[in-house]
Amino acid sequence: MGRIKFVFIVILILFAGTAFGAAPDGPLEFQDAAGRTIRLEKPPERILAIGHGPQIIAHLMFMFPESRSRFIGWERRGRIASEFIPLIDPDFDKRYFTDPNTGVEEVAASHPDLVLIRGFVTDPKGDALEKVGIPVAYLGLENPEQYRKDIELAGLILGNPGRAAEINRFFQERLDRIEHALAGLEEARKPSVFLAMTMSRGGKIAVRVPAPSWIQTVMVRLAGGRPVWAEGMVDTSAWSVVNIEQIARWDPDGIILVVWHTLDPQKTLAALKTDETWRALRAVQGDKMRAFPADIYGWDTPDPRWILGLTWLARTFHPDRFPGLDMKAEIVSFYRDLYGLSPDDVEAKILPSIRTGY
Repeated sequence: MGRIKFVFIVILILFAGTAFGAAPDGPLEFQDAAGRTIRLEKPPERILAIGHGPQIIAHLMFMFPESRSRFIGWERRGRIASEFIPLIDPDFDKRYFTDPNTGVEEVAASHPDLVLIRGFVTDPKGDALEKVGIPVAYLGLENPEQYRKDIELAGLILGNPGRAAEINRFFQERLDRIEHALAGLEEARKPSVFLAMTMSRGGKIAVRVPAPSWIQTVMVRLAGGRPVWAEGMVDTSAWSVVNIEQIARWDPDGIILVVWHTLDPQKTLAALKTDETWRALRAVQGDKMRAFPADIYGWDTPDPRWILGLTWLARTFHPDRFPGLDMKAEIVSFYRDLYGLSPDDVEAKILPSIRTGY
């Protein structure tokens, strides 16, 4: 297994305008996930997130206490802006939420001095914002290594590299534990795994698989599994539809299903188990088909919760190598250490939202 390493960097501020550093009120310069050098006259005080997955950016930023005063809001992509942030942000109702697919005028109306967008390449909307003088920076948020860089960048933007180091340490300790537990694992002992998102399409369940470079595929590999769908697959920018005939040809050792949030995970699993073709799969016959856990947000996404998902996958694939792992304790630690929720709050507000076993 390739070693993923979070390197903890303390950014020393030597003088105003130093690359990748800044004086408290001086110029700020850094490189974003799109490979561009961004220069700001001073650290941003009004930060807004837009584009695809803005709530993922919000979940990253709110691991830093400075976001409560400097991260002013984000683009609302669904019916509500967030079901999670109100649990940790007493000023949630005062934040600025743009309409879905927001335009330049609506963004400009919030007077941001930095807009964050998720992606590795520039976005037309970001280009339009820069043309009217609004700075834009891109965060990758797609794999563990990129997460390390994005956390460091958030710490730089918010003026708290020490907190960034603490957060990266949290992730690295768990990555190290998994790597240590799986050390020496022979290829033949890695289960073949089919991971897919399930959706309802015309009353039937359709499945789609992630691209080889996406975090879902990366997690399967880091957890000691072999992602059967990724072998020979060309990288894409979208989930790819797979039919049951192809799944049957793979006939994997295990099946992990990311159940669409409008569907009931247990009912979805039960429905597939009654389907004649699905019932013939080895994973179904051996009771090795599972729904990927989610609380308020999914553990399979490039959200900070991916570390919970990776931990759960590793224990699911290799329970003999994680005999003392307590997922409830992992969940409590995640929300306490990264978001400041008390164990009682986790018990009352997070655990009841998990509709699958963990």
